[in-house]
Amino acid sequence: MIGKWIRILYVMVAWLFPAAILIQVFLVGLSLFTGQADFSTHRDVGHSLAVLPLLLVMLAYLGRLPRSEKLLIWLLFGVYLVQAEVFAAMRDAVPLLAAFHPVLALVLFALAILIALRALPGVQAEIQTPSTSQHHAPLEEKGSLAPD
Repeated sequence: MIGKWIRILYVMVAWLFPAAILIQVFLVGLSLFTGQADFSTHRDVGHSLAVLPLLLVMLAYLGRLPRSEKLLIWLLFGVYLVQAEVFAAMRDAVPLLAAFHPVLALVLFALAILIALRALPGVQAEIQTPSTSQHHAPLEEKGSLAPD
């Protein structure tokens, strides 16, 4: 029963992260196009977003997700750390490398969408209403709807 709720929370966080990346893009655009060169909100929100991929890592293990999903989530977390902490910090020292910050944001968004899209079918397979499980009883015996 707890596993079901962990997987539901996992799907919610998996979709929240790409939404948060879009908010980050809006914040940097707001700084650029309003004539205000204040990136502090973008920076502060970006650092606080570390909670989401870290939460995905924990939920992946608690929800007993397949190894392939865990690897994708670890990759997402690693790209986040490089993008938000390493390349952003190089802005003054090595601007050529710091220019990869927005490129990695695109990679991060693509990975986040991939993880979010893959999250929902896994939860849907596990959570079935009683009427649905009666209609699919022969399929369940074969194991085709069983979660990984």
